[in-house]
Amino acid sequence: MKKMLFLTCILSGTMFLAGCGDGVDENKTPAQIQQESIEMNIDQIKNMIAKYQKAIARKTDELKKETDKLANIPLQEQMGNEAKKVRAEIAKLSASLKKLQANAQTYTEELSKKK
Repeated sequence: MKKMLFLTCILSGTMFLAGCGDGVDENKTPAQIQQESIEMNIDQIKNMIAKYQKAIARKTDELKKETDKLANIPLQEQMGNEAKKVRAEIAKLSASLKKLQANAQTYTEELSKKK
């Protein structure tokens, strides 16, 4: 059981890292995006918004899977190691999702300025 949990964590981490490899960088700050978008045209900004929307959808799906996993852990095991790991993954995914949403919002705001 521990090996399966370990493998699941490794696969989740790999998917997490690979999930944003399509030109979406959640580590960029909104200020960096504002600066970069100055040199972008409307189509380029729309393209980035679409990429962020896809990344947000993937991240939301991952978050739902982890939330469902936590909900399926019996109440008496909610304080155990497995539940703690799942909650930590949920926290990480939530933080990542917030960054992606903030960046997508910044691109949307920059797009409205160019129109």
